[in-house]
Amino acid sequence: MNHIFKRMVVVANDIENIDTLLEKAVACSKQHQTTLEVLFVHEEPLFKLPDYFLSDEKISKSKIDKNKIKKSIQEKLTTLNYNKTVSILVLVDDTLDQVLEYGKENRDILFITAYHKELNSKLLQKSPYSFWIVKNKIKSYKQILLPIDLNQKSVEIINATKHIFPTIQLAVVHDYRFTLDMDLMEDKHLKITPIVSSMDIEISQERKEKQRVLFEKYKTDFNLKGDFLEENKGLEEDLVEYINKNHADLIVMYPEEIELFLSSSLIIKLLHRIPKDFLVLNI
Repeated sequence: MNHIFKRMVVVANDIENIDTLLEKAVACSKQHQTTLEVLFVHEEPLFKLPDYFLSDEKISKSKIDKNKIKKSIQEKLTTLNYNKTVSILVLVDDTLDQVLEYGKENRDILFITAYHKELNSKLLQKSPYSFWIVKNKIKSYKQILLPIDLNQKSVEIINATKHIFPTIQLAVVHDYRFTLDMDLMEDKHLKITPIVSSMDIEISQERKEKQRVLFEKYKTDFNLKGDFLEENKGLEEDLVEYINKNHADLIVMYPEEIELFLSSSLIIKLLHRIPKDFLVLNI
């Protein structure tokens, strides 16, 4: 499988906390032989730079010294033994617009950024890209959890996740109450017609059991562990409780074009409520 991302782009707003982003980007770039780029966007008043990164004559006006920022980032890359040429761009304000302009709708880019409630919400709602959102200073992941719908898109995301992180244990989870409405389509990989979805929580026992069989087939075909959720607190609450109890370090999610189970709004809610790193694949 060819790597789905040809470019790894670090999107940073805070120079003092960029190290973890660079570590992950460098490791992934080396593993998959992608280019590595850094997009530093200084957002006022969300982030305040130390005086060192302001021009001496402009400290009182809070104008950044782009050369000092670039030099600091390059020194960090050198410390990480990354010797390839890295494009480093330093800009001011509006991270969303800068990312949209930078990406130009190329889906072969994976943006790596730190968690920030306001900025992450905007990026996930209004941009078409994939984002690796880092909350914790974890050197390497040991387990990945992937909530799935029972449709062909799930197959693509499972394969992509296993390709990006080939050595990390992957588990899946599915909530029986929400499936994608695909009653006239057939899953080409599993040769099983997906279940017709319903927004009604009162899904019949027969339908639930069919979903369970399909979910177990996914686990068998892809050699995965996972759980079939049957709680009754509500989809969001059940997922939050399950994921928080799970030992996974990274949560992988993907927005559906037809927004039912895996809607972008649900992904954003989970991102804000769960203290784990997220990889949102928009492929």
